[in-house]
Amino acid sequence: MTRPRTRRRALQVLGTGLAATLAGCGGGGSRTDAGVSAEPPGSPALDAAGTWPSRRYDATNAAVADGTGLPDIETYWILDAGDVPVVADGALYNWQTDASRTALTRRESGTAAAVERVSLGDVDTNGPPTVAAGGVYGTDAERAYRVDVAGDAIRWRGPEMSGIEVSPTVADGVVYVRTGGDENTDAHLRALDAETGATRWRHGTRGEASSPVAVADDTVSLTDRDGLHALDTRNGETRWHRPLSDVGGSTPVVSNETVFVVDDAAGLVAVDARTGEERWRALGDTAIAGTPVVADDAVHVGGDPLVSLDPSDGRVATEFEAAGRPVGRRGGTLYAVDRDTLRAFDVADGRQRWWYGTGSANVGDTVVRGIDGVTPVDGAVYVSAADGLHGIGRPQS
Repeated sequence: MTRPRTRRRALQVLGTGLAATLAGCGGGGSRTDAGVSAEPPGSPALDAAGTWPSRRYDATNAAVADGTGLPDIETYWILDAGDVPVVADGALYNWQTDASRTALTRRESGTAAAVERVSLGDVDTNGPPTVAAGGVYGTDAERAYRVDVAGDAIRWRGPEMSGIEVSPTVADGVVYVRTGGDENTDAHLRALDAETGATRWRHGTRGEASSPVAVADDTVSLTDRDGLHALDTRNGETRWHRPLSDVGGSTPVVSNETVFVVDDAAGLVAVDARTGEERWRALGDTAIAGTPVVADDAVHVGGDPLVSLDPSDGRVATEFEAAGRPVGRRGGTLYAVDRDTLRAFDVADGRQRWWYGTGSANVGDTVVRGIDGVTPVDGAVYVSAADGLHGIGRPQS
């Protein structure tokens, strides 16, 4: 779930002001140990372009987009500006909580200044929102909802289905929402009409519901306690089922007619998306960190060290210069998180281009630090961390 209330308390303890940092380059970096944040708008304005409309970029969960990554960086601002953002239509969208009320906030991409807020009431949202098909979609613990981009108003709130833990997946006019259930609700995946919120179909699941589904080529890929499942997007009927021992909670990623999933007992497993037949498995004796980032030319897998695999056979093609959990790729730049540090790598040779360390915050007697999410666009990267929302971009001089 998002943590806006915790962050706000931390920022109140820290006070206001802007932390100064140095730009990192050539494998060097900068650290914001001062960790002091200010209210928007941020200054100077980032020169940001491109989109990143959901946490994993699109419904495949591949977390890969065309464009140009940042070869070098400078901190532009660090702000008390809500939770992990997504970027679409030239704007930032994220959740922010004030006085126990959560709102969807639309912001200027360069300064994070709030343009419009739509209140959702006293709820805790799951992950960042998703922008698609003229709407902004999200979930809380009991329902899904759509806010219209043009009207800045709630169009619908979905049917009650207690036990929702993750953001919705949106593809081709359908919103996919899963729940682990409770004493009154069975665990299931539900497909909702993106325009009306009406239920199209539901499919029963088993166990874990802490990972989103992936959607590609009229197929929904889903993990639960029984393994990996492929469902027909039209009616939710099972196309195939691949038993795997320990994939509950693992996020499926689809690329080039292959589904990639981390099995804690077997490593990274690649499965034919059409038939469910296993193509290969790799890194079975390695602790894998996070969800892979998958491009046409490489499968980037987190660990110590971070590695790239050949998508055709799972062979290790590149070892990167540091450890990390991959979170997104923009063109030839891979972004990975190592605790409270963001690292940028050249995917061609694994060389670290720069690193960026976020600051700490005090919550009562506890010092907290860490990165909640990273949103990479052309010309900028937004880093949501314990000490606030960081806007970093190209050096100004």
